[in-house]
Amino acid sequence: MQITIEFLGLTSLSKALGKSILAELTDNSSVSDMIRWLVARHGKKTSDSLLDSTGQVDDTIQVIVNDEGFLRRDLWPDRLLKNGDTVKLMLLVGGG
Repeated sequence: MQITIEFLGLTSLSKALGKSILAELTDNSSVSDMIRWLVARHGKKTSDSLLDSTGQVDDTIQVIVNDEGFLRRDLWPDRLLKNGDTVKLMLLVGGG
């Protein structure tokens, strides 16, 4: 299946890969599978942008699938993607 992955607020990743990429994933891939694929396929720049020092997805990274709102991190392994989906990876920035 083919999905679109967009990068919002992830400057170094956008510079390396572009603002979005098309990804060919196996059927029944989850959001977690997609992130593993992205890191395996695109290497150090991707892992530096998405992962923390322990190899887990950094807490500042948020995911939106098909503009349905932020997807809770604990749902990533169970949220299966479909052909044509758009996944946005965003850097969550706080302030005040």
